[in-house]
Amino acid sequence: MPLARPSTRVPAYLALICTTALWGSIGVVSRALMETIPPVVMAGARWGVAFVVLLPLVWPERRAIARAIARDWRRFLFLTLVGGAPQSALVYTGLAQSTAINLGLLNSTIPVLIILISWGWHARRPRRLEGFGLAISFAGVLLVLAHGDLRALLHLQFNAGDVIMLGAMLVWAIYTLGLQDRPQSLSLFAFVFVMALMGELLILPFAAFQWLHAGAVHLDLRDLLGLLYIGALATLISTALFSYGVERVGAVRAGILIHLMPVFSSVFATLFIGERLYIYHAAGFVLVAGGAILSCLKPEPVISSQAPKRI
Repeated sequence: MPLARPSTRVPAYLALICTTALWGSIGVVSRALMETIPPVVMAGARWGVAFVVLLPLVWPERRAIARAIARDWRRFLFLTLVGGAPQSALVYTGLAQSTAINLGLLNSTIPVLIILISWGWHARRPRRLEGFGLAISFAGVLLVLAHGDLRALLHLQFNAGDVIMLGAMLVWAIYTLGLQDRPQSLSLFAFVFVMALMGELLILPFAAFQWLHAGAVHLDLRDLLGLLYIGALATLISTALFSYGVERVGAVRAGILIHLMPVFSSVFATLFIGERLYIYHAAGFVLVAGGAILSCLKPEPVISSQAPKRI
C-alpha cells in the first residue's frame, strides 16, 4: 500500500487537532448541562440535534444512503454501537458517578488501547517513535491531572462510574480502528447521518425511560443552546473531521492526538468557568504536544492513498 502524500497528511492532522479541541469543549459544556439533563437523555438529544441538522444536507444522497444501509447495515450498526449515541450514553452515565479529572485520565488511555488492540487485531507492532512519543505525551497528561505532583496519582479513587467510562474508552478505541474500514459509498456527512439515525433508534427507548423516571426535565435557553452546540458542532463536525483524519493518517496516529484533549479542556475551563492555569499546566502541555508530534513524524500506509474519498 503506497504512502499518503504529505499534502494529504497536513490537512488531516489539522482536522484531528480541531477534533480534539471540539471534544475538549464538550466536557465543559456537558458538565454544566448534566445539572438538569439525565445522561442517556443528553446522549440522545446530542445525536438528535446532529440528525436534524444533517437531514437537509444529506437529502440529495437519500437513495445512496438507503442502498448503503441495505448493503452494509451490519458495518454501520457496529460503528454506531461503538462510536455513536450508545457510546456517548456510556460516557455520560459514567461521568454522572465520577469526576472530570478521572474522565481526563481515562481519556488518555485511548491511544494506548488503540495501539494494543491494533497489535492484537492487525498484528501491527508499535513503532519506536510512536512508543516513545506516546510515553512522553502520557507523562504530560499525568502531570496535568496530578497538578504537578505525580504522587497525587496514588490517591485517585475509582468507582463504578470510572469502570463504565473505561469501558467507553475501550469501545471508542475499537471504533477508531473500525473507521479504517468504514463503507466508502457515502460522503462523510452522510456516514455521520446514518450513525445518528441508527444511534437514535437504538437509544430512544432508554432515553424515554430515563426522561420519565427523572420526572419533568425543564430546559431553559442555556440548556437548549448547550445541546445545540454539542450536537451541531462538537458532535457533528468533530465526527466528520475525525473520520477524515483517520482515513488519511491511520487509527494509531489519530488516537495519539487524543492526548491533546485534556490540554484543550483545561484552556476552555480557564476561559469559561474561571479555573486558573499553573506552571505544571504549561509543562504538561509541552509534553503532551511534543509527544504527539514525535509520534506522528514518520508516515505509514493509510487508506487515503487508495481510491479518492468523498467529503
